[in-house]
Amino acid sequence: HLSSAAPQKTCTWPLGPLLGLPRLPMPLFLGLPGEVKRSQPLPIPTRNLLREEELRTSSLPSIPNPFPELCSPPSQTPILGGSSSARGLPPRDTSCPHVVKVYSEDGACRSVEVAAGATARYVCEMLVQRARALSDENWGLVECHPHLALERGLEDHESVVEVQAAWPIGGDSRFVFRKNFAKYELFKSSPHTLFPKKMVSSCVDAHTGISHEDLIQNFLNAGSFPEIQGFLQLRGSGRKLWKRFFCFLRRSGLYYSTKGTSKDPRHLQYIADVNESNVYVVTQGRKLYGMPTDFGFCIKPNKLRNGHKGLRVFCSEDEQSRGCWLAAFRLFKYGAQLYKNYQQAQSRHLRPSCVGSPPLVS
Repeated sequence: HLSSAAPQKTCTWPLGPLLGLPRLPMPLFLGLPGEVKRSQPLPIPTRNLLREEELRTSSLPSIPNPFPELCSPPSQTPILGGSSSARGLPPRDTSCPHVVKVYSEDGACRSVEVAAGATARYVCEMLVQRARALSDENWGLVECHPHLALERGLEDHESVVEVQAAWPIGGDSRFVFRKNFAKYELFKSSPHTLFPKKMVSSCVDAHTGISHEDLIQNFLNAGSFPEIQGFLQLRGSGRKLWKRFFCFLRRSGLYYSTKGTSKDPRHLQYIADVNESNVYVVTQGRKLYGMPTDFGFCIKPNKLRNGHKGLRVFCSEDEQSRGCWLAAFRLFKYGAQLYKNYQQAQSRHLRPSCVGSPPLVS
């Protein structure tokens, strides 16, 4: 069969004898003369190359980052203002400071930077140290609203920032730093009686006198039900329209009777809430409100920010009766917190001063 086929050229493996393999003919697939064999393009698998690159880079040694702070999150980078603990500094208070302007009686103004929870007592102590004045329990902050002719002394535990936040924007409300001798007068035994017997219902009902200490204890005790009563003049719809009513001050609020001195619930009209209001002294009652006397006070709701509408203005017969209404209102609203403030003020006042401190000005 091979003789009839075309003769083919063969070659043998040169390494066959060396490896002990038999000589096998190897055909040479050579083309005819004049034919040029060209290579054909082959597709290159990219996935395999990528895997090879990954294996190659993973095998290389890791080079440390010379600027690790630039690759960290912004909250932890010191260049972009990270936390103080990350920078090795002591933690800083997160509460934003507030600037409070306080006026003195001569009109001078002083700005004080305080925290959000700074109390009136703390601000007073700060002002006493700056003014180099004698430390006295009677120092206090007075909240003044000149456009309403109202003012009241802040309690020692009240937050100055919260009180200032309730003021109308752009108004003339201000804090005045001065002495308030009536702040703790209700806890001191004094010759004059702060609560007249005719104005305290417990004294009238029992027909016997009650000691000053027992009366204050009844006000501080939430389970007791003392009551302040007396005649007050209330302003009507008109500026100079005033009418006399018999009023009752209880823990639940202030009421007036529509029928004489009757305490029947059918004859009682609700006026103001004790817990949701503040009581103020009216400084220019005759000029601004047309009061018949100079002993006026006002109950202002906390939600009322500006304007005369919503104010409950009253007029007492004398200074003693007005002081009784104001003191009872404070005791009903703050309760035992007032006595706690008084005890703390006494402990600070009796605390011995530092030896060698510079003399203070009275």
